[in-house]
Amino acid sequence: MQYYNQQLSTLFRRISLILAIYFLSRVLFVVFNSNLFPITDFNQVLIVFFAGLRFDLAAIFITNSAFILASLIPLKNFYSKGYQWFLALLYLPLNIVAISANLSDIIYIRFTLKRTTLDFLDMFADDGGLFKLLPQFLMDFWYIFVIGLIFIWSLFFVFFKKSITIVPFQHSKLFIKELLIGLFVIGISIIGIRGGMQLRPIGIMTASKYAGPDMAPALLNTPFTLIKSAGKQKLTEYHFFEKEELEKIYSPIHKASQKKFRELNVVVIIMESLSKEHIGFLNQDIPNYQGFTPFLDSLFQHGLICTQAYANGKRSIEGIPAVTAGFPTMMENPLNSSIYSSNKLTSIASLLKKKNYQTAFFHGGNNGTMGFDQFTKSIGYDRYYGRDEYGNDNDFDGKWGIFDEPYFQYFGKRLGTFKQPFMATIFSLSSHHPYTIPKQHIGQFTKGKLPIQECIAYSDFALQKFFDYAKKQDWYSNTLFVITADHCSEIALESYNTDWGKYAIPIFYYMPSDSLQGTIEKTTQQIDILPSVMNYLNYDKDYFGLGESIFDSLALGFSISYLNYNYQIIHGNQIIKTDLKTNYSYERFPCGNSLKEEQPKSLENFLKAVVQTYNLRMIGNKMTN
Repeated sequence: MQYYNQQLSTLFRRISLILAIYFLSRVLFVVFNSNLFPITDFNQVLIVFFAGLRFDLAAIFITNSAFILASLIPLKNFYSKGYQWFLALLYLPLNIVAISANLSDIIYIRFTLKRTTLDFLDMFADDGGLFKLLPQFLMDFWYIFVIGLIFIWSLFFVFFKKSITIVPFQHSKLFIKELLIGLFVIGISIIGIRGGMQLRPIGIMTASKYAGPDMAPALLNTPFTLIKSAGKQKLTEYHFFEKEELEKIYSPIHKASQKKFRELNVVVIIMESLSKEHIGFLNQDIPNYQGFTPFLDSLFQHGLICTQAYANGKRSIEGIPAVTAGFPTMMENPLNSSIYSSNKLTSIASLLKKKNYQTAFFHGGNNGTMGFDQFTKSIGYDRYYGRDEYGNDNDFDGKWGIFDEPYFQYFGKRLGTFKQPFMATIFSLSSHHPYTIPKQHIGQFTKGKLPIQECIAYSDFALQKFFDYAKKQDWYSNTLFVITADHCSEIALESYNTDWGKYAIPIFYYMPSDSLQGTIEKTTQQIDILPSVMNYLNYDKDYFGLGESIFDSLALGFSISYLNYNYQIIHGNQIIKTDLKTNYSYERFPCGNSLKEEQPKSLENFLKAVVQTYNLRMIGNKMTN
């Protein structure tokens, strides 16, 4: 029995080390991202660092289940070299991967505001660009790599260290005592996997119940979210309202215009990570703040700028469907990697193809990146132009694709070959980590607090060069331009470290030959671009669109997003965040919006109506009319 006690002691020491590493990883996670997860009182310390242990134990028991079982078998040769190497193969690889994933989110959380889930792998299933970037990530965030090496070294050191004197192998009659102890440990492991003895095992959403959706990532760990996000999740069928009442509150069907259709070209420009905070024109209330977009600052004075505009997601794989198809990702998996990936969607391209428009999507990235080529074809774009179609790797940035300046010139020239009317979308590239600009432009642009801001300035320069070329072309004056972002970047200004600031972007409408000028203070979002464009063109057919037109004076004006199992709706200077079950929060924020606002209960009902419509139509594949 004493021999078996030593065996159990060895198991306990090895599992305790993993728990300690998880705990330290959480400390680093919070410290390195203190602006995202401010801990202001001792109660929050207890919640984050001790309630978080529940999620750590669940992940550890799941990933080490085979190792624990193998360590509980009472064997005479348990400490033999062969069996210890067998245990090492069960213990080391999975824990090394788990620790690495946990540490990587110390950086990645700044971009997504959520712990990494399994859909992250789906995003790069057809693209090797992720792995090409790994060396650059290791150089930029070397300190995380060093911490990881220390943690991994400790695994090997503790696992192979001989710190006990092995007593002769003895066991009780029929191994009854060993069997009972082993079953007890297995029972504890099962409870740990479930996160307690409650009816249902804990999930990712459980963290929000402890500390709310904003602090939830601090309680979670990445191995847990990867495991719990395995499998494609179905949407819930909500029935808050009967059909007739639902349509009175919210309807996604837009009626045909009675005016004559305007055959204008449509060009949608999506700028990578162009947060509102980077734009001087939209931050004139900040003393001496110039921003990093001098060209856009000048252009915004000649078109219609939405001052309270928001992204519907935090990643490009969410932003592109929102802008092009009016589709917000209000579920755990992005559309491309969800069980609804084959659903039909209405898009700007599909609607205008019915009016004989030529349609194309341009992105200078590696073909296959995030499945954009397949997605854009599925929603009605005739052609996709990527790095392969560009055909000149002299302009390759070495990581993601073609630098913005030459690719925007290529875009302009390709538009000149299209038959009018056409509809084209371009998604920029250069303002993406690892934030490189062409050698000939190094030192030319303003640098800010964040490395991305110099690249934002470069992309603004590339956009200026495109417009310099475009305005000399015969199609220019007959074109409606829409400029927006796919999502926000990291935060530089503390005033944007808010629930609304993390989604604040520009949305700008520009028609060179029209008096489309001024500002729109009403809340708007990426999914409003589709109905706004159709409204401006006087589209003469009924169509489906989850958003609202900014030209509709009767529209409510709202923005919706989904993160960490919670929905967020913004209207005027009001925000509601809720999981539609038990979690609910309401607050106001300063935004300069003086429009009449809905009462909180009315706004909550509107949110429920949007979610009910979204879920039922996604489940029934009815995102078209």
